[in-house]
Amino acid sequence: MVKKKAADYKKLKVKKSDKKIQVGVLGSSEVITTKEAYNLAFEVGEELAKRGIITLTGGGLGVMEAALKGAKKRNGITLAIVPWESHKKVNDYADVVVATGIGWSRNSININSCDGAIIVGGGAGTLNEATYAYMMSKPIVALTPSGGMALELTNRYFDVRKTEYIYGADSAKQAVDLVLKLINKREKTKTESELDKDLLNREEKQDWKIIEQKKKKGIRIK
Repeated sequence: MVKKKAADYKKLKVKKSDKKIQVGVLGSSEVITTKEAYNLAFEVGEELAKRGIITLTGGGLGVMEAALKGAKKRNGITLAIVPWESHKKVNDYADVVVATGIGWSRNSININSCDGAIIVGGGAGTLNEATYAYMMSKPIVALTPSGGMALELTNRYFDVRKTEYIYGADSAKQAVDLVLKLINKREKTKTESELDKDLLNREEKQDWKIIEQKKKKGIRIK
């Protein structure tokens, strides 16, 4: 009997993944989502799907449900990052579910997992996501007519560092066009986030202190 040669899949040539852009839709839960905000979020999901963009939300109801529902209407891919420990606790329009089990701390994962974000309506939780996006230098667009936090944050910076300008948009199409333009621009510049800069500065200072301490003790620095 001839022994079959073992496969070497490491050397197998397979087409690499065509990385798709992921855009987060940040907004209110069902409790404070207005009809206008729901409809606009739905239209944002549609616009993202028409362009082959993955729609990412927190997986709940309200704006999150509307955005994923709109994307599914156009056969788009949807991603939900939920705060619960179960991937089954999610709205009906999520293709892929990430169950973080870390409660509302999952807001940071939403932002880390997207290339840019669109704010639709929103309250305190949305503000939390928006400020994190600002610190991570993620492009942000606020859909102004949706009200809530989107209206409050339209056309402004969060602080004097002027890290990321929050552009306002008057329609779902305009919001999607603008966020994609900002994402493409960011890809070309590869800007470091303010958080990364802060961490690097701290590390540099820490290294400097260690070197100074060694010099004082007469330890040879290589």
